[in-house]
Amino acid sequence: MKVTVLLLLVCVLQSVAGAYSQTTKYDISMTSGKLENVFKLIEQKGEYTFLYSIEDIDQISSVNVNVKQADLKEVLDICLANTKLTYEISGHLVIIRAKDEKPEDKMVVIKGVVKDKKGEPLPGVTIVEKGTKVGVATGVDGKFTFTVAKHDGIILVFSFVGMKTREITWTGQKELNVVMEEESQDMDEVVVTGYMNVNRRDMVGSYTTLKADDVMMPAYSSIDQMLQGQVPGMIVMNTSTRVGTSPKIQIRGTSTLLGNQDPLWVVDGIIQEDPLEIDANSAMITDLETILGNQISWLNPQDIETITVLKDASATAIYGSKASNGVIVVTTKKGKADRLSINYSGNFSVGTRPNYGQFNLMNSKERIQLSEEAFNDGVFYLEEPYKQPYTYEGAMRMYLAGEISQDEFLDRKEQLEKVNTNWLKLLTRVAFSHSHNLSVSGGTSKFNYVASVGFNQADGQEIGNSSKRMSGRVSVGMQLHPKMRATVSMNGSVTTNKGFANGVNPLGYATSTSRAIEAYDENGEYSFYRKKASYRYNTSTESLGYNILNEIANSGSTSEASHLAASLDFSWDITDWLKYQFTGGYNRSMNTSSVYRSERTFAVANEYRGYDFNTVEPGSAEFKAALLPFGGDLFTTDAVQDSYNIQNKLLISKSFNEDHRLNALIGIEVRSAKNESIGNTVWGYVPDRGEKIMKPTTIDKLEPIGAAKPTNLGIFDVLYSGRWNKTNKTDNFFSVFATLAYSLKNRYVLNVNVRNDASNRFGQDVNNRVDPTYSFGFSWRVSSEPFMENISRFIHNLNFKATYGIQGNALVRLSPELILKQGGVATTYNQYQATILRIPNPELSWERTRTWNFGLELGLFNAVNVNIDYYRRRSNAVVTQDLSYEFGVKSMEVNGGIIYNKGLEVVVNFTPVNRKNFGVSVSINSSKNWNTTGKPIENVTINNYLGGTSNMVLKKGYPLGAMWSFSYAGLNPEDGRPMFNLMDVPEEERDSKIDPTTFLVYSGQKDPYFTGGLNLGIRYKSLNLNSSFALLLGGKKRLPSPYANFTGGTKLPNPETNVNKDVAKRWKKPGDEKVTDIPALIKGLNYSFTRPDGQPQDYIAAWEQSDYMVVNASFLRCRQISLAWNVERRLCQKIGVNSISVNATVNNIFVIASKRFNGFDPEVDNSVMPRTFSAGINIGF
Repeated sequence: MKVTVLLLLVCVLQSVAGAYSQTTKYDISMTSGKLENVFKLIEQKGEYTFLYSIEDIDQISSVNVNVKQADLKEVLDICLANTKLTYEISGHLVIIRAKDEKPEDKMVVIKGVVKDKKGEPLPGVTIVEKGTKVGVATGVDGKFTFTVAKHDGIILVFSFVGMKTREITWTGQKELNVVMEEESQDMDEVVVTGYMNVNRRDMVGSYTTLKADDVMMPAYSSIDQMLQGQVPGMIVMNTSTRVGTSPKIQIRGTSTLLGNQDPLWVVDGIIQEDPLEIDANSAMITDLETILGNQISWLNPQDIETITVLKDASATAIYGSKASNGVIVVTTKKGKADRLSINYSGNFSVGTRPNYGQFNLMNSKERIQLSEEAFNDGVFYLEEPYKQPYTYEGAMRMYLAGEISQDEFLDRKEQLEKVNTNWLKLLTRVAFSHSHNLSVSGGTSKFNYVASVGFNQADGQEIGNSSKRMSGRVSVGMQLHPKMRATVSMNGSVTTNKGFANGVNPLGYATSTSRAIEAYDENGEYSFYRKKASYRYNTSTESLGYNILNEIANSGSTSEASHLAASLDFSWDITDWLKYQFTGGYNRSMNTSSVYRSERTFAVANEYRGYDFNTVEPGSAEFKAALLPFGGDLFTTDAVQDSYNIQNKLLISKSFNEDHRLNALIGIEVRSAKNESIGNTVWGYVPDRGEKIMKPTTIDKLEPIGAAKPTNLGIFDVLYSGRWNKTNKTDNFFSVFATLAYSLKNRYVLNVNVRNDASNRFGQDVNNRVDPTYSFGFSWRVSSEPFMENISRFIHNLNFKATYGIQGNALVRLSPELILKQGGVATTYNQYQATILRIPNPELSWERTRTWNFGLELGLFNAVNVNIDYYRRRSNAVVTQDLSYEFGVKSMEVNGGIIYNKGLEVVVNFTPVNRKNFGVSVSINSSKNWNTTGKPIENVTINNYLGGTSNMVLKKGYPLGAMWSFSYAGLNPEDGRPMFNLMDVPEEERDSKIDPTTFLVYSGQKDPYFTGGLNLGIRYKSLNLNSSFALLLGGKKRLPSPYANFTGGTKLPNPETNVNKDVAKRWKKPGDEKVTDIPALIKGLNYSFTRPDGQPQDYIAAWEQSDYMVVNASFLRCRQISLAWNVERRLCQKIGVNSISVNATVNNIFVIASKRFNGFDPEVDNSVMPRTFSAGINIGF
């Protein structure tokens, strides 16, 4: 609605302006004045511009004119009467020229057309003969006719706002064809750092800039998902296949352990605050947390112009303490002085559904056969299977109990072997998504605008998962004064993500549930198999009915987020070298989320009722024992974030002759973010009866079966244990920053950045309150040296760079103060209670990271560009230190977690072929990060080593996320048990304090240390074929164990659970150890051995955590292949449009990884990234 109103306002203003210009009247009184002064008085009205030759008007010594409310023609007729001059009015342009007695002898007519690089005509281009003010303007079709005095060497100057000025010498051509280029080759000449735009030649820091159009992937709805493999030194890892989730992004390794490891996002100079948090005390939000999005989920990728990733201290230091993990600067599209342009783009995508051929899982017959073999071998179950006809074990128990005959049992077994329920078909789908974007832009040199509306809807591959976003954006630029300009922007979006309730995971269920379980019975109704019950007030209930389709249909989660962002950018050119700039931004984010479970679900029956829905009579014993006989539960949370950012900056840009250039910035920034949230749970919720809630059973009427009567508030007791939660948090920041770049002879550049951030997190030590962040940089452009002139054809660019900087990071959740947590009422004393949450630590200070960066820019043969960066980082992170019991708390946070990162980044761009109708472009980027740590401070357990805990220092000299394993030595030929090296330690030498790494082996690090990307583009006439590949190397993962669903690795899984096919390849008899490494099913009670630290260890669990189960998680992913056809302009004109582009895209074409993953994607555990097919169209009007 706001966008529509603005567009109508623009149209009205333009209409009024047009009408005004046609009726403008002039009051001019001048005696013996200059003709040029008359022209200036008329120009001050702002309606007309004059073009003339100085020599012509200087011939008129004086002008006498005295008119009131006269139109333009009346004024000119009076002024030019009895002179040799005449005039011509062309739109808003007035041309003054001399009268010709014989024009054909003294004048020449030059005709031509002006177009842009895309071949589109440019109206309003000013054409002036060089050295004069005589000129014309192109018409709407870009054509012009220019009459000038005949002489040798006629030079025409073509100028247009936003375009490079061109000078063309007319040598008698019949028609000139002029092509104009955009004035700023943004990415090639200017680096956008957020606070200021820096000339690329003066940028010393390490950065990578991308055009949004070059990384656009129609299958994704947010820009962060599109950056994988695009930026050296930046690892982008997908965390889920669900829509609405955000990837994990890491730039140049990790510099903090307990703090936020995400990079800082900046949109149009405004820092984006961390996403809203929801009540973390509720167990119902497990799935909801995955679909909340991140700092830029609200931003429509179609509104983005460029993305700049700032990586080293020199590039990021100006952002201070929040930038230690890198900065990603997003610049949105701005209006340009151009004709009205309307563009529509639409994309439609279809994602494939997963199938069992991608997973190494048993079918019905194989699963029944495993159960039969285990039963015959006497393998234990954790719990005795329930009697039921839906499982082999249940039917066996019915047969053994005499409830069915042997023939009936064998018939049921045969039926179960043939069920083969296709859970993937029932729970997933061919996902369809579509996006649409409509934008309008245009303006003049004094006023420009751009407005867009976007809509995106994406269905996840899991039925029930979807995301929908509607966004709108308006940006208006105004030239308030020749030296003052303002840009006002407003963004708004509404996003709705839908997911599942806690415990409902369709894809996970499909890949873990036996295919012998039926989804529907013979009547087409849901088939409910029996699942263990744990309702605490009715112990007579052993099991309850479960059907995943019923759970999905009667539960779910929804997150509705709205985002409003407004910004004002005002600049004032105080002098030609001094500028004042004000940037102000306001953001408001609101999130309303809910999770519900109805009375029809197993979850509600198990937690609150103790019987299946609608299976008991009111007044029965089971009914009286139910806390919630009617309705389910509903968790809701509302969160609001208000933030503002105000920057006042002085920018200096001055050149002293041709040798010295100075660029400097001094600024003050005030930033504040206020977060409010409230979470609540209600019981008795009935969505299908008018969204009502029903009363639960009161404590006095509750009659438990086999359990004691509660003495608390019953179902409401959890409200006072965290299920109701309200938070208020305000963060205020004040910063002073400055940057200086000095260039000598356009070859030597010195760069300095300084910023001071104040934080009250370190209140006890005055010296630690302020964090001085600073950096220094120097570059030497060797290719501009005189001695390089002879080889400039071969080396057109050679630039060396070096930077050093120190950055700090304040953990917003920590404080050196004594923290007292106020609690509720202590039961024993009936008084308010408080507990010590943290003891004081006056020595706690900022986390600090010191960074060196050395860079090389190399350009060869005007076709190949190479960038190389080498960096070293040392971070002093805050870690957790264990304390003795007498301190009253188990641990405290201290400085001292040393983290080292060093790496090498290489980017190569070249165009081997670049002809008129054919071209090939190649872009390759790669980076290697070496991560090591210092001495560990906190207590490290064997589980930390085996699990590769990544948020603590494990062992000096090893990386974060380092992983150790048991050393597998093969299978025992006698019983098929796994054997391990380094375990044979005499009893007297076993020690509980032994270093676990003495009997474990190092297996590598979990995170990849090498990332690479390849982008290949081929152009043939109007066709463009592009492909994108991403490579991640060095990460290690543990394979899913075939025995993962076996309790303790020894007891058979529940009958409804599916099993990895590899279990069928297990050791079964002596000699099998030569052909398999899958251990035998453990029989009896001898299922563990003693480790060198004296602790018992399960055989199967040790095998699951052995080096045999470690696999190389490296992979090469073909991210995208796209083909675009740009329809020829003559065809477009026939149907009344300016341009049409049609494209087809395939995403996630293939992944090359270790065969041991058995179909699972190495990037997302136990899942598969869907392949997506897209088709799109772009139309310009």
